[in-house]
Amino acid sequence: MTAGVRTIIRCVLTFLVLGTLCIAALIASSLVSPDAIMDSIRDSRAQIEERGDYPLFFAETPKYRYDGFTDSLMLMQSIPDSNLNAIENVVLAPYHAEGAGTGGNSPTASLLNMIDDPSTEQDRNYVLYWHGYVVPLRVLLTVFSPMTIIALNCIVFAVLTALVFETYRRTGGLAFGITFIVALLMTFSWITPLGFQFFTSYLLAFLATLALFWLIKTERLVWIVPLFLAVGLLTAFFDFLTTPLLTFLLPLALLLLWRIKEEKEGSVRKVFSAGAAWLVGYAGFWATKWLMTAIVYSADYANSEFAFAITQRSGSEGQGLSYRFNAIYNNLYQLLAFQPDGSIYPGELFLLVGLGLAILAAIWWLLFMRSHTQKSQVKRALPMLFVAAGPYVWYFVISQHSTFHSWMTYRLQTASVLALIFFVLLSIDWAGLRNKRGSSAQ
Repeated sequence: MTAGVRTIIRCVLTFLVLGTLCIAALIASSLVSPDAIMDSIRDSRAQIEERGDYPLFFAETPKYRYDGFTDSLMLMQSIPDSNLNAIENVVLAPYHAEGAGTGGNSPTASLLNMIDDPSTEQDRNYVLYWHGYVVPLRVLLTVFSPMTIIALNCIVFAVLTALVFETYRRTGGLAFGITFIVALLMTFSWITPLGFQFFTSYLLAFLATLALFWLIKTERLVWIVPLFLAVGLLTAFFDFLTTPLLTFLLPLALLLLWRIKEEKEGSVRKVFSAGAAWLVGYAGFWATKWLMTAIVYSADYANSEFAFAITQRSGSEGQGLSYRFNAIYNNLYQLLAFQPDGSIYPGELFLLVGLGLAILAAIWWLLFMRSHTQKSQVKRALPMLFVAAGPYVWYFVISQHSTFHSWMTYRLQTASVLALIFFVLLSIDWAGLRNKRGSSAQ
């Protein structure tokens, strides 16, 4: 049996076992008492009302806010509907909304009304996703209030940030660990644990990076591809379409960093094999929700829920390339502008970005020439640019969602900032540059 066949078998088993466990956990969590969850939410009623749907962190610009709108939806979906059985709760993901639209006039107001009047009917469904985040929410809400959970989020985020910093430091050196922190700061990622929606993809990305580091250090390399498949599956299960690709790109950056430092060949092939595994896990398990919906209800019902949503999130009919490039523009704008008020138009922004990249490329070229870096070193570092380009491919493909939610999806560029700096650090012979400067000084 070839190594490739064994990898496929491991991936299939990983998908089946982990997928079954996820669905079982979701079903089991539907049996948690709704009253216990609502009692916990009531403990944070005043804070939830004060936060509202879109609380700003410190400045009146969208990039500095967090998503109380979706957090309230998530809290409502964590309350099982006692009028439905466990399977129906899993498929439908019911919640309450007042007014038109996905969340109605205000999900926060709907949530508060629901806990004030427990007889309120959960009159909306959100079939499209697995909503696996309700599993930990339901367990934690039986003990803690939402604001206490957010405090726990912050502690977990800080601990995992320190651990991931250490994995990059131990793999590449101190500069690589510092680059990770810089990428989090530049994308304002440190506010992600202040709610529920943003935190999930970062939590999964950090845990995946740590798991990959453990596989490398324990020389269990045959499990790297199945790990990426598992991470894709868990992303489809837990994430609410925030920055899901981050769970692929952050561990991929570590994998490439290790391979480049060890001067291993075939890194491009590893990028595509890991990417294919993550995509199969993500898209495959998301499609399993369609299958479950079709089995429990009907294929027509499943199609009606999924088909429109897929078209809508990837870009509406009649919207061409300009719309897709506009998605990239919106996210670049959120990253680069302190006050993204629309005063810089796409052409001007792309011109500024192009000039900035040209200047940085010129500086890199001067460093490359002065340090007498071997071309083979640059060649080994090139796959890191796949990581840097990943967010923009995502924006281009998932254009509608990336356009209207750029105030949060721009954080996917954490991976771009990280990978670009990694490329510079890896593609220049810094020791040679220091020796050159030392010789000049003498």
